[in-house]
Amino acid sequence: MRVLLTGSTGAIGRAALPHLVSAGHDVLANHRSSDDRVWLESVGARPVSADLFSPEDLRRVAIGVDAVAHFATAIPRLSDMGDRSSWEMNDRLRSEATSHLVDLALDRGATRFVQESITFIYADGGDAWLDEAAPVDPVSDTLQSALTAEGHVDRFRTGGGTGIVLRMARLYGPGKTSGEYIAAVRNREIPIVGEGDNYVSSLHIDDAATALVASLTAPDGVYNVGDDEPMMAGDHLTALARVLGAPEPRRVPAGAGSPQLTISHRVSNRAFRSATGWAPKHPNAASGWAASID
Repeated sequence: MRVLLTGSTGAIGRAALPHLVSAGHDVLANHRSSDDRVWLESVGARPVSADLFSPEDLRRVAIGVDAVAHFATAIPRLSDMGDRSSWEMNDRLRSEATSHLVDLALDRGATRFVQESITFIYADGGDAWLDEAAPVDPVSDTLQSALTAEGHVDRFRTGGGTGIVLRMARLYGPGKTSGEYIAAVRNREIPIVGEGDNYVSSLHIDDAATALVASLTAPDGVYNVGDDEPMMAGDHLTALARVLGAPEPRRVPAGAGSPQLTISHRVSNRAFRSATGWAPKHPNAASGWAASID
């Protein structure tokens, strides 16, 4: 397929591009800098440069596309996440850019649209497994734009195309992907709240990459993409601290932490595995952290 990929030099895009090219796809990789262009060409992609908020710019580069995969995000630094204004660009990418890209895909006669979304939108599930029919209740208004993006994919379906939403679990991995989080765990800045028995569903960046490739053959639908064995928050933090050789995470009383630290998401990947044959290389975060950190 000829695929227009946004976010091609982000964490998932960089990990996925070699897999996409080796699978035989012709990838139009949207980028911003000359350094990006050199790297994209080196892995066999075809660099294009378009403003995602300009329909005219997008039409200029998206010639003959069979699929659009929208993976451009602008997640703020960990230290800035409490500032609502720091999420504005991410909101625009999920709302405005997704709308323009769906319009483009419909106009160009593309048959498939793949949208990155997140499992954080689910309501607290306690210890129950959450499938794609689980109730949605975002704990923060920064997550509303993910639902807006999913709504635009519905519009693509209505237009006759195959719409794929990948609700990805908490991403982690080496390098910039988790650099700030790793530093915060080293410094004991992220506590275990109460018993730490809320579930955290995770997804290694390499497994997110192979999921993107698998999505190009998936049947129409919304899919959870996460590891096989979600861990309890306390176990997750402790496992990372041990891999790092860092002190045990500090503990704070129940009720003292933010909702993001205490919500429980035990997300099932069964539907995506069944539909595509995809499987995560890392069954849980303990395994994935150990493989990611020297």
